[in-house]
Amino acid sequence: MSNSTKVNLQLFHSGGISMQYATWGTGKTPLLAFHGFSRSHRDYASFTKNLHEEFTVYAFDVFFHESTSIGDREPDKGPFQPEELKTCFEEFLKYIEADKAWLMGYSLGGRIALKLAEIMPEKIGGMYLFAPDGLIVNSWYALLSFSAPGRALFRYFIKHNTFFLKMLDFVFRIGLISEKRKIFVLAHIKSSEMQWQVYNVWTFLRKIEPKMNILGVVLSGHGITVDLFMGKHDRIIPIKNAKRLKKAFPELKVHILDSGHVMLTPQIAKTIEEKRLMRMPE
Repeated sequence: MSNSTKVNLQLFHSGGISMQYATWGTGKTPLLAFHGFSRSHRDYASFTKNLHEEFTVYAFDVFFHESTSIGDREPDKGPFQPEELKTCFEEFLKYIEADKAWLMGYSLGGRIALKLAEIMPEKIGGMYLFAPDGLIVNSWYALLSFSAPGRALFRYFIKHNTFFLKMLDFVFRIGLISEKRKIFVLAHIKSSEMQWQVYNVWTFLRKIEPKMNILGVVLSGHGITVDLFMGKHDRIIPIKNAKRLKKAFPELKVHILDSGHVMLTPQIAKTIEEKRLMRMPE
């Protein structure tokens, strides 16, 4: 298979937003890939090497990452709507002259992939999900993103960082979060810039939440294959989170890998290829 990972970066414009993406591969089937928080399209450069004959990979940078932009829109006052997400990627498929695409999503990017499958299933052939967000709604995410008072509290935490760190330590000590989740949170709030990135991503994408009862029906109805990869040692998005999607969509194929939350690695790609865990387009 092709091992070329030369980056071809482009911007796609739709409805006032600009999404940066990288392209690899020569396959006849488009694969739209979405990365996790604080990551980028680069995660897919080597991870998808073994797929470059089957797919042409379009790896998008999620909002507030790299050069993807929402223009002068205020993220907390003008959240991205499902209808906009649908329009954006319907237009993109027309742009690349494709009738259908497959999806790949990791963590935050998995939530975007799940929502896309829910709202435009007729355009989706299959999905590869890696520890996807959106399988369940995290209570802290909901508290700080869904309501105006919660968002005000979020902004207060950012402006009063010491208070936030004390609160984080408190909820850890009383057992509301695990040590690994505490470490995960701390890794993403090292600077004020990163804290505002969390705020902007969470608030702007708060409407992009998959509805499992609808998702299960449309996946089955459109014959969409879904391979879900979960890490055996993942404490951020644990294996048990998959139960909700499995209940809604019994045809779901769940693969448990010997990893933590970090999954887009050469080792994982090699394991998947050797064991032929990914179902391919027919």
